[in-house]
Amino acid sequence: MTIKDIARMAGVSISTVSRVINNSKPVQDDLRKRVLDVMEQTKFRPNTIAQNLAKNESNLIGVMLPEVKNTVLDELIHGINHVSRIYGYNTMLSLTGGTLENELHYFNLFRGIQADGIILASDNLKGELIELIELSGIPCILVGRDAHSASIPSVHVDNITAAYEAVTYLIQQGHRRIAMIRARSGDVASGDHRFEGYRMALAEAGIPLARDWIVESGITVEDGIEAMRKIRESRSMPTALFCATDRIAIGAMHDLMENGLRIPDDVSVVGFDGIDMSAMIRPKLSTVKYSASEIGMTAARNLIKRIRGGEVSPRHWCVSHYLETRDSVRSI
Repeated sequence: MTIKDIARMAGVSISTVSRVINNSKPVQDDLRKRVLDVMEQTKFRPNTIAQNLAKNESNLIGVMLPEVKNTVLDELIHGINHVSRIYGYNTMLSLTGGTLENELHYFNLFRGIQADGIILASDNLKGELIELIELSGIPCILVGRDAHSASIPSVHVDNITAAYEAVTYLIQQGHRRIAMIRARSGDVASGDHRFEGYRMALAEAGIPLARDWIVESGITVEDGIEAMRKIRESRSMPTALFCATDRIAIGAMHDLMENGLRIPDDVSVVGFDGIDMSAMIRPKLSTVKYSASEIGMTAARNLIKRIRGGEVSPRHWCVSHYLETRDSVRSI
């Protein structure tokens, strides 16, 4: 069923049907009623995408994330959706797998349907992707890490400082044999920054990096189990462990306890993200806490401001964080 069919059945012109649907120009009451009656009888629904293309707007915000199996990203999406709905925008989510090829594909897809703006998490924000964003003219905001671009604002937690503070806390508790399970590049956009904070804290305390105690991992609990196994099989055991995410830390704790090691008596553990599960496991996990929902809300609020022609300042926002000290760390 098309507006041409509706016009024929109502005995009016196609332009009259278009005016009724879009409420663009006055239409005589009797003609409007005839069109609406036919639309009701046929259960006709206008093609919203086509209407938006005609108006050169979509009230749509594209969201590009690598995956959604991470509870932090669930909170991020919730924050984006909450603010978008308040301002009358819909959101459409695409999962890129973290590859540049997919990010370019989905960006062009959103451009093709005239998304008003795009929020993205990416480790590939350089070269070809930045050029595409700048040439498109579509307002964009990066989440999860600093964009390091004058043209693309970003919203994130200060991952370097937060990781530095977490590892410094372990050092203050007397630990000098501190391992790290870091996120693989592409799994967590901030993985390199959290490792940098770890490295800085050790360097400041005069503690050399022990390569056997630095393991790259995926971000699932199972990945944490496997990474901890590799550390256990190294030449010696650390007294403390810093993990790039809470889920990795929970997996590492499981492996330690399954192999007869006690937390925190044998190994102290600190995570990052402050997910709900970190307070439910035993012992409760010490972790860096911040609000991923706040990141999403801040990104959506400022993206909509840009969509509507406003200037955003500052260009980069850091949400607050703090170290939640619990039962998984002891002094030595």
